[in-house]
Amino acid sequence: MKEHSWRKGVKRTVSGLLARLWRRQELSAAEVRALRPGRILIVRQHNQMGDMVCATPALRAIRRQYPDAEIGLVCAPVNRDVVLHNPDLDRVFVFAKRDCTRPVPLLRFIGELRNFAPELAFVLSSVSWSVTSAALAAASGAAVIVGGDSRPFGFDISRHAFSLVMPSMPDIDRHAVDHNLAPLAAIGFETDDSTTVVASSPQETARAEELRRDVPGEGRLWVMHPGAGKAANLWPADRFAVIAARVVAAGKPLLVLQGPADGEVMARFRDAGRRLLDPHALAQVVELPPTSLGVCAALLSVADRFLCNDTGLMHVAGAVGVPTLALFGPTDPRLWAPRAATLSHLRGAGGRLEALSTDTIWDRWRTLPPRPGTT
Repeated sequence: MKEHSWRKGVKRTVSGLLARLWRRQELSAAEVRALRPGRILIVRQHNQMGDMVCATPALRAIRRQYPDAEIGLVCAPVNRDVVLHNPDLDRVFVFAKRDCTRPVPLLRFIGELRNFAPELAFVLSSVSWSVTSAALAAASGAAVIVGGDSRPFGFDISRHAFSLVMPSMPDIDRHAVDHNLAPLAAIGFETDDSTTVVASSPQETARAEELRRDVPGEGRLWVMHPGAGKAANLWPADRFAVIAARVVAAGKPLLVLQGPADGEVMARFRDAGRRLLDPHALAQVVELPPTSLGVCAALLSVADRFLCNDTGLMHVAGAVGVPTLALFGPTDPRLWAPRAATLSHLRGAGGRLEALSTDTIWDRWRTLPPRPGTT
């Protein structure tokens, strides 16, 4: 703990000194809005998929202000597929933070940003503040940098390195989408469309259509995802298996999604399925190996309904409009549940997911209102 505090103190001191070398000309919000840059770089490195989906309206707000600019985004590898086909972006630069300590990849990446040659850069943040993101914006060569206030996070960087400092909010006191939009709104960047977006390529859509044909049964898919990024957000996998057995008994086509970190959860799901179903029925439970987020989004965009935990795919479901039941434990759904009209949620008593029974989930999921435009 002492070593960690010492390192953090050194980081704060050194970054504050370097920020004075990055000093940019101060501009007012009106002056920034009046700019007509040809290229804009947005840096948003944070590595939570759901948080990135919730930030897509903020990307739209920047696009609305500068409709003719070429806009590039720096993001973490985990969020590449979230934004790769975003209609408000023209380029996506993927930066792995481990490259900070690897001179050759770091210099190569900085070279990419310099070749892009942005005239204006935005450093967007949420509940944390990234020194690395600020450094990448400065290294890009952008003459004007706009970003959140670093001081609430203990860093004296923003007032030196940024041309315009936006307010920062370390704590989420409003819905995550509004939390991401608020700093931009404070400097006059507005959008009347706060819906989130996750888009698929034509190739991903075609692949989703192929996968649908591999699932036995007629009609739209019933889809579930038993996994989650945090153990506290997992409804028990054996209960997902009970729901799967009921879907099969109802004669509905079932597809089970999984991510690369869901191995243990899926093992428990399979074990329970083998106990509950005979071999013929078990064959009706089709698992999709980990695949691209764009393919998952395309599958969900035409599915009948979706059942999931509080995880990244929940936000994708909200963006594509599939009727969804999302299961919440310790996280407050008032702040994090997608606001799509097609999404419903249940929260376990006391923030405990295991308090939600299979009967409660099944009754709620099977009676979800149908997808708009269907009967």
